[in-house]
Amino acid sequence: MAGRCLPRPRGKGFGRPSIALLLLLALAAAALPVAAQEPVEPEAPALTERDAFPYSIDLLPDDAAPAPFEAAPGGGEGAAAAGGDRPGTRAVTGDLFDRLFSTKESGITFGGRVTQYGFGLAGGIDRPVPPPLDQGDMFRYTGRSEYDAVVDLEKFGGLPHGRLLVRAEQWYGDYGNVSTGAGTFTPVVFPALLPPRPNDPGVPYITDFLFTQPLSPNWVVFGGKKDVLGSFDQDIFAGGDGTDQFVNQALIANPMFLLGLPYSFFTAGIVSPRDWGGMSVFVMDPKNRTADFMQFGDLFNQGIIIGGEIKAKTMFFDRPGQQHVGAVWKHQEQLDLRAAFSPPLADSVPPGSGQPTLWDSWVLYYGFDQYIVRYSDRPDRGWGLFGRASIGDGNPNPVGYFLSTGVGGYSPLGRRRGDTFGIGWFLVGASDQFGPVPTALLGPRDGMGVEWFYNIQATRWLNITPDLQWIRPGLGAIATDSAFVYGLRANATF
Repeated sequence: MAGRCLPRPRGKGFGRPSIALLLLLALAAAALPVAAQEPVEPEAPALTERDAFPYSIDLLPDDAAPAPFEAAPGGGEGAAAAGGDRPGTRAVTGDLFDRLFSTKESGITFGGRVTQYGFGLAGGIDRPVPPPLDQGDMFRYTGRSEYDAVVDLEKFGGLPHGRLLVRAEQWYGDYGNVSTGAGTFTPVVFPALLPPRPNDPGVPYITDFLFTQPLSPNWVVFGGKKDVLGSFDQDIFAGGDGTDQFVNQALIANPMFLLGLPYSFFTAGIVSPRDWGGMSVFVMDPKNRTADFMQFGDLFNQGIIIGGEIKAKTMFFDRPGQQHVGAVWKHQEQLDLRAAFSPPLADSVPPGSGQPTLWDSWVLYYGFDQYIVRYSDRPDRGWGLFGRASIGDGNPNPVGYFLSTGVGGYSPLGRRRGDTFGIGWFLVGASDQFGPVPTALLGPRDGMGVEWFYNIQATRWLNITPDLQWIRPGLGAIATDSAFVYGLRANATF
């Protein structure tokens, strides 16, 4: 994935005083007195549209549909159960919007987050390389912000429980962070590549403009513009968008379809949440719409992407869990790896380029979560196992298969404060159909890695996360056999 990025603008390195400051922040947060807090289970951390309600685009909820369906998004019983009626304890801005603007009563809920990444790389690419790649042994700083507005359409004359999500995203600092020097198929600090606009630091882009309309508690339709993260193949302990769990793409989402999907796209589909799990089917326009707003003139001109997923809840060992299977089929002109003279660097091949192409690719995937320990009756308080497995065509998809597993959840050391942790292993199986030139120059091989993080809930609105990774880069001809990634992430919710 790192090889697919455009040239990043050069920025100043992240100096040693900044590293020391980040370490001091982490130590101070870790030393916060847990015993001084009241011995009650913490409120849920600040929730974004990705996981707050089943009728978000994450689409296959872990909770049954009827209860949230009784309350409009952003208020009522569903929000109260998630701590949604007490933003002052979970956000930098406290209850400012509620007291001054009464946005929830008017049908509009605002939120967002600012995330800072200070990461170093030891090893990785060990020789001069052309852009968009870079040499390893570096330390970089990257910031990323997300701004959300959820509109209750029922209060504006729409159908019951309908809503609109509008999301803007931007990055600043060093685009890609250390990912461009790692020599891997999966970016080691994936959120630092989002939104994928390497020459536009600080520019906000509308990545989501999504309508969601429940027709009944068991049928939901959606349509509009959407970013790819959290759409499908989500695990409880390994998912999201890189702001509160893992940061390596291989442990955020399945790289087999992310390598070939646009970041922000037009989509439509239907979801059926059920007590036993749920089902979803969707279609996507394969063109990357990150920099577009609502331009429909060339819709599906480049092809089509179709996918679906079935999710089933489980109760193995009297502990909750879930298992899901799904498939994605892509019909779009893509580079034929067998005759390629370079690695695939873009989502599609420009018309008239003369490069050999293929039109169809597919991915089958499976995932699971299984709680092992629960601290209370609250369904999310505990830790457990997760895993993913997938297989694809191997050409034009540069990844032939993928495996990951690990443990994660609420930490037994700081669960009263709300600390979480995760440790995961992954294997990215490189395709064996690369052409002779990229095989000789880059040496594509199976990549492997381990990532550990500990998420310290310093306040209700701030978490600080030390993160360590060991990786075996997938571009073996230009990178070391082993590389280490280390750093801190600070995430503030408002």
